[in-house]
Amino acid sequence: MPEEMLQINVGTLTAGATVVSVTTNPDFAKLQLVTPVCCSIGEQIAISRRVDKHFRLIGWGTIRRGAAITLK
Repeated sequence: MPEEMLQINVGTLTAGATVVSVTTNPDFAKLQLVTPVCCSIGEQIAISRRVDKHFRLIGWGTIRRGAAITLK
């Protein structure tokens, strides 16, 4: 669902993300992270959704691409 807030886990880091777009064939989702994460292309992530007051694991994915940023 576009614009849905999710929680992703990359390694030991937990970050919020918004669903920007979803395709149907093959199943891909584009996420906009709330905060940047340090990871490698191909790294596995866990995806969770808030159900009632708790986050529940709804799936997993793989980092396909991203953007490098410069820290200040």
